[in-house]
Amino acid sequence: MRSHTRVSIAGLLALAFASCLFGRGQFWDFLGYVQVDRSQDHGRIRIARHDLCVRTIQLRVSGEAIFFDRLVVHFDDGTSQELMVNDRISPGTRNYGLLGERSLESVELWYYREPWGQNPSVSLYGVRSPQGDGHNMAQEH
Repeated sequence: MRSHTRVSIAGLLALAFASCLFGRGQFWDFLGYVQVDRSQDHGRIRIARHDLCVRTIQLRVSGEAIFFDRLVVHFDDGTSQELMVNDRISPGTRNYGLLGERSLESVELWYYREPWGQNPSVSLYGVRSPQGDGHNMAQEH
């Protein structure tokens, strides 16, 4: 009986946590993926879904840690936003806010070549704009 009670409590806590995420609009949409090539110093994730306006992107690194220099986010309207990272990202996630809410074309990943045992991979996710109005406040390049 105790085991059943613990499972029930754990389930209720998980449901409460999920409700908080739903209330905050934290739905991460998959945007693309790239296998990092140790012979290169950059890669590009091309976005297949141009119907989404996003305000935050999330990198999910798997395999081995990657030391990123910067990210360059290219928008469908031809503008871009450079995000200085200058940090090692271990396998896990890292979020980056965008200045504005627009549809993405691609994201360039600039990193330092390292002697990885296996090539790491990076998946890109985005949080949708609740309004989806495409307004831009970013400093464009």
